[in-house]
Amino acid sequence: MKILLTGVNGQVGFYLNQKLSPFYEVFGMTRENFDLTNIDQMGDVIDKFRPGLIINSAAYTYVDKAEKEPDLVFKTNVLATKFLAEKSAKLNIPLIQLSTDYVFDGLKKDAYTEIDKANPKSVYGKSKYDAETAIRECNPKHIILRTSWVYSLRGKNFLTTVLDMAKNNESFNIVFDQVGSPTSAIFIANTILEITKKIEQVEKNNLYGLYNLTCSGSTSWFDFAKTIIFYAEEKGLNLKSTSESIKPIKTSEFTTLASRPKNSRLNNQKLVKTFEINCPEWQNELKLIMSDKA
Repeated sequence: MKILLTGVNGQVGFYLNQKLSPFYEVFGMTRENFDLTNIDQMGDVIDKFRPGLIINSAAYTYVDKAEKEPDLVFKTNVLATKFLAEKSAKLNIPLIQLSTDYVFDGLKKDAYTEIDKANPKSVYGKSKYDAETAIRECNPKHIILRTSWVYSLRGKNFLTTVLDMAKNNESFNIVFDQVGSPTSAIFIANTILEITKKIEQVEKNNLYGLYNLTCSGSTSWFDFAKTIIFYAEEKGLNLKSTSESIKPIKTSEFTTLASRPKNSRLNNQKLVKTFEINCPEWQNELKLIMSDKA
């Protein structure tokens, strides 16, 4: 099967390309050859390759900057995704789309399920929910995967940021009153590979739809940071900070342009039961990632 994969240089797309390529003919798209703001270019590329599956891991993800660039965010995250949904529907092929916990306001006490009502509080969150809506309206053959707190040892994300701060500062502050499930980009890539392998089963049993994709368990940003440094210390990295020198602060003390959900926990049981996915505890997955054994 031919797979058109967008965002191949992004955090998840990079690992997706690695995981999928041994099994499928993957056309990895970068911003240069598949610009999400250039519908004509996108259409030409799809017509040329004629894929049997499209996986859209590309997006505008600068959450705070998005508040200042709503038009660009809308073009990139909504219009481009709608076009991919329409195009894949015309080709009668599935579309797999990555989405986010930012579609919620974060006010629920328990973990969010797939049937909970979305209520995004940021430009980025609204754009991702509008993208979901466009997909549902345009192509019934879709799998939307909502994930949260994505990290890896590649690029700029919470893990690499904390490691950089710990190397350069004796102490720093991290928010303690936001909770979620840290989820590695490699786990996301492995899960999408497993779903792709079962795409005929999805088709036959009509398993298309919305799924939450996260590691198991939950924590705060503060405890996530402490665990990162603890594992870094175990690994023998040279740090100025220790897991005990980080200071907790409230969200109200850390000003950002975009509102963040205080509760980003996503219930992953639908994914587990439908695709028999083993969702590891976030601490175990983090240790594997930091030991380069994932």
